Amino acid sequence: MPSELRYEPPLRLPAVVTDRWGRADTVLVNDGQTFSLLLRGNRYEGDSLDSLELVGRLDEDALPPDLTRLDELCSCTIEWRTPLQVTGPGPDPRPGVLHARLVLGDANPDGSLDALHVTLELDLPDDAGTVTSGGPWEDMEDALLDLQRQLPPGVALAACIACAFSDYSPAGSGFIGSMACFRDAKDAYRAVTGKADIFRLWDRRTGFAQETFHCAEFESRRPGTGYRG
Repeated sequence: MPSELRYEPPLRLPAVVTDRWGRADTVLVNDGQTFSLLLRGNRYEGDSLDSLELVGRLDEDALPPDLTRLDELCSCTIEWRTPLQVTGPGPDPRPGVLHARLVLGDANPDGSLDALHVTLELDLPDDAGTVTSGGPWEDMEDALLDLQRQLPPGVALAACIACAFSDYSPAGSGFIGSMACFRDAKDAYRAVTGKADIFRLWDRRTGFAQETFHCAEFESRRPGTGYRG
């Protein structure tokens, strides 16, 4: 059975939530599979940042948040910083910091759509600074792939999004965390060339991982690999 790819211990990431009540500093906890945060006395948890669900009842003493009909946080902005490794000049991998800003739309059907903005802070021997993706984006996949295109020559992301053994289901993917890992079926995955191949191999996946995850078996992806190319 597929395993769960988790950070041990969970990452505790500095975060800021801004809503109709103003700015609130908090900590976003990420164990590699689920996210959780505290906001004005209430706890939210989910397997994706665009579907953080209220845990328990609302704190009656707290300023009430905006929630969808599914009790998911909406109508706010979440900003956080997370480690994101890169390959580049010198020892590999090298540390970077991903600055992300997710605008969660309104609960009503005609409300604004979710929008993601990302910037990567680098500290390389010959180049220290930030690289900003275009956007806004609807998911972490597209945001990181665009960010990769903006990196200096010789620098590449060293995370699941850029790994030789990661792929998505042809049925689609979510905002973050629906990337399948095939590190325990490397040779078979290297032979994947299309939809039928990935479906035949799907049950041999190691598990699901977030796009920013990194493990010791990371290998840089070659264009044209697997179902997603």
